[in-house]
Amino acid sequence: MTVNNIHSTALEVHLPAIGHGDHILARDISFLLAHGECVLLAGPNGTGKTTLLKALAEGSRLDDGGCRHSRHDRESQRAIRHPVLIPTNIPKVKGFTVEAFIRTGCYQESDWRGRISKEAAARMEEALEVLGIRELRNRDISTLSDGEFQKACLATGLTRKAEVLLLDEPTAHLDVENRIEVLRTLREVARKTGSAVLFSSHDLHDALQVADRVFVLTRDGRFLASPPVISSEVPPVISSEVEKSKAAVLQAAFPALPPDKL
Repeated sequence: MTVNNIHSTALEVHLPAIGHGDHILARDISFLLAHGECVLLAGPNGTGKTTLLKALAEGSRLDDGGCRHSRHDRESQRAIRHPVLIPTNIPKVKGFTVEAFIRTGCYQESDWRGRISKEAAARMEEALEVLGIRELRNRDISTLSDGEFQKACLATGLTRKAEVLLLDEPTAHLDVENRIEVLRTLREVARKTGSAVLFSSHDLHDALQVADRVFVLTRDGRFLASPPVISSEVPPVISSEVEKSKAAVLQAAFPALPPDKL
């Protein structure tokens, strides 16, 4: 899979607030995501991580392709190109092969008989190759391990031509081995495909090993972000200063957490 746009902007967001009805969870959320970077979204339970990811995904379905603010004027919108949300707890329904599962996820590019376009089929082949699951294409998804199934879900997002992959707790309920494998896969996907990956996780120690940057939502409604990694290298060079900035942001969200747990 050829990548020509590493480090260019994949997503730009400016949201005055997120929440449920009149209940505001966080305010002043502004950030850029670059192609090829992998970013951890952290924060205590109830601070709005899932709400933020859903808002970003829903923004792609507006008529003008933008991310809608609480104001409805054109100037308050920023383009989001093809973000795809991969939620947690997708059921492994018996009777679907991996290939059929991926094709079903690409219904927007299929005809009335369920046949996907040649372009989408080519992207599926690339995704299977990048994720190392080509040999699983004819396996029933109900027989996959949780780690293998998570890769099949990622393949669906890549087949849908996602410039931005949003994942809500991709390591939830996984054992240690599968958790580490999935996290490493997220970083590899970002590097090899140029997609930006934003994922939420409570597995801070493991997630920090693969995350280039950290976004956090705090209990008092703030959004904090470690600075972008400035580098012409692929993958980016994660310096000690970058690691310190990630730890500082997490410490603000989890003040009671001992530094050695980060």
